[in-house]
Amino acid sequence: MAILNRNTGFILGNVIGITVLIAGIVLTAPQKQAEQAEIDRRNSQSVVVAASDIKVGARISADLLKEERKPHDEVPLNAVEKASKIIGLLTKFDVKKGQVVTYSSLDLQSKQESGDVSKTP
Repeated sequence: MAILNRNTGFILGNVIGITVLIAGIVLTAPQKQAEQAEIDRRNSQSVVVAASDIKVGARISADLLKEERKPHDEVPLNAVEKASKIIGLLTKFDVKKGQVVTYSSLDLQSKQESGDVSKTP
Protein backbone atom coordinates (compact mmCIF):
# COMPACT_ATOMS: atom_id res chain seq x y z
CA MET A 1 0.00 0.00 0.00
CA ALA A 2 2.87 2.36 0.81
CA ILE A 3 4.33 1.75 -2.66
CA LEU A 4 0.99 2.64 -4.24
CA ASN A 5 0.79 5.90 -2.24
CA ARG A 6 4.39 6.73 -3.16
CA ASN A 7 3.71 6.15 -6.88
CA THR A 8 0.50 8.16 -6.70
CA GLY A 9 2.35 11.03 -5.01
CA PHE A 10 5.11 10.87 -7.62
CA ILE A 11 2.60 10.94 -10.49
CA LEU A 12 0.57 13.70 -8.89
CA GLY A 13 3.73 15.77 -8.33
CA ASN A 14 4.74 15.36 -11.97
CA VAL A 15 1.27 16.30 -13.20
CA ILE A 16 1.31 19.46 -11.08
CA GLY A 17 4.82 20.33 -12.25
CA ILE A 18 3.93 19.88 -15.91
CA THR A 19 0.75 21.92 -15.44
CA VAL A 20 2.72 24.80 -13.90
CA LEU A 21 5.27 24.62 -16.72
CA ILE A 22 2.59 24.71 -19.43
CA ALA A 23 0.79 27.59 -17.70
CA GLY A 24 4.05 29.54 -17.58
CA ILE A 25 4.66 28.99 -21.28
CA VAL A 26 1.10 29.95 -22.22
CA LEU A 27 1.17 33.09 -20.09
CA THR A 28 4.56 34.36 -21.32
CA ALA A 29 4.11 33.59 -25.04
CA PRO A 30 2.18 36.80 -25.90
CA GLN A 31 4.77 38.90 -24.05
CA LYS A 32 7.61 37.24 -25.96
CA GLN A 33 5.78 37.84 -29.26
CA ALA A 34 5.35 41.52 -28.39
CA GLU A 35 9.03 41.79 -27.45
CA GLN A 36 10.06 40.16 -30.74
CA ALA A 37 7.79 42.51 -32.71
CA GLU A 38 9.44 45.49 -31.01
CA ILE A 39 12.91 44.15 -31.83
CA ASP A 40 11.88 43.64 -35.47
CA ARG A 41 10.51 47.20 -35.59
CA ARG A 42 13.76 48.63 -34.20
CA ASN A 43 15.87 46.67 -36.69
CA SER A 44 13.87 47.81 -39.71
CA GLN A 45 12.43 50.94 -41.23
CA SER A 46 9.45 51.89 -43.33
CA VAL A 47 10.29 52.53 -46.99
CA VAL A 48 8.43 52.97 -50.26
CA VAL A 49 8.63 50.11 -52.76
CA ALA A 50 7.22 49.74 -56.25
CA ALA A 51 3.90 47.87 -56.23
CA SER A 52 4.48 47.03 -59.90
CA ASP A 53 7.10 47.74 -62.57
CA ILE A 54 7.40 51.49 -63.18
CA LYS A 55 8.83 52.61 -66.52
CA VAL A 56 11.24 55.50 -67.02
CA GLY A 57 9.33 58.77 -67.43
CA ALA A 58 6.22 57.52 -65.62
CA ARG A 59 4.43 59.94 -63.30
CA ILE A 60 4.26 58.49 -59.80
CA SER A 61 0.78 57.80 -58.46
CA ALA A 62 -0.31 56.15 -55.21
CA ASP A 63 -1.36 52.92 -56.95
CA LEU A 64 2.23 52.36 -58.14
CA LEU A 65 3.62 52.38 -54.60
CA LYS A 66 3.34 50.62 -51.28
CA GLU A 67 5.06 51.10 -47.95
CA GLU A 68 6.88 48.18 -46.32
CA ARG A 69 9.25 47.60 -43.45
CA LYS A 70 12.70 46.42 -44.53
CA PRO A 71 15.80 45.51 -42.49
CA HIS A 72 18.22 48.44 -42.27
CA ASP A 73 20.88 46.59 -44.27
CA GLU A 74 18.49 46.31 -47.25
CA VAL A 75 17.63 50.02 -47.36
CA PRO A 76 19.63 52.37 -49.63
CA LEU A 77 20.80 55.65 -48.08
CA ASN A 78 18.47 57.79 -50.21
CA ALA A 79 15.35 55.62 -49.86
CA VAL A 80 11.95 57.30 -49.90
CA GLU A 81 10.19 56.76 -46.56
CA LYS A 82 6.72 58.20 -47.30
CA ALA A 83 4.83 57.66 -50.57
CA SER A 84 3.00 60.96 -50.17
CA LYS A 85 6.29 62.84 -50.63
CA ILE A 86 6.78 61.66 -54.21
CA ILE A 87 3.28 61.55 -55.74
CA GLY A 88 3.35 63.41 -59.05
CA LEU A 89 7.09 63.10 -59.69
CA LEU A 90 8.51 61.48 -62.84
CA THR A 91 10.92 58.55 -62.80
CA LYS A 92 14.41 58.93 -64.26
CA PHE A 93 14.97 55.16 -64.41
CA ASP A 94 12.91 51.98 -64.55
CA VAL A 95 11.90 50.78 -61.08
CA LYS A 96 11.17 47.07 -60.74
CA LYS A 97 8.29 45.64 -58.70
CA GLY A 98 9.38 45.25 -55.07
CA GLN A 99 12.39 47.55 -55.49
CA VAL A 100 12.93 50.26 -52.87
CA VAL A 101 12.22 53.64 -54.46
CA THR A 102 15.09 56.09 -54.06
CA TYR A 103 15.22 59.82 -54.57
CA SER A 104 17.96 59.31 -57.17
CA SER A 105 15.50 57.34 -59.34
CA LEU A 106 13.13 60.33 -59.44
CA ASP A 107 13.16 63.68 -61.23
CA LEU A 108 12.74 65.89 -58.18
CA GLN A 109 12.02 68.97 -60.34
CA SER A 110 9.20 67.33 -62.32
CA LYS A 111 6.46 68.03 -59.77
CA GLN A 112 7.25 71.75 -59.80
CA GLU A 113 7.50 71.78 -63.58
CA SER A 114 4.15 70.05 -63.98
CA GLY A 115 2.61 72.58 -61.58
CA ASP A 116 4.09 75.47 -63.58
CA VAL A 117 2.69 74.09 -66.83
CA SER A 118 -0.85 73.90 -65.45
CA LYS A 119 -0.68 77.56 -64.40
CA THR A 120 0.34 78.70 -67.88
CA PRO A 121 -2.48 80.54 -69.75
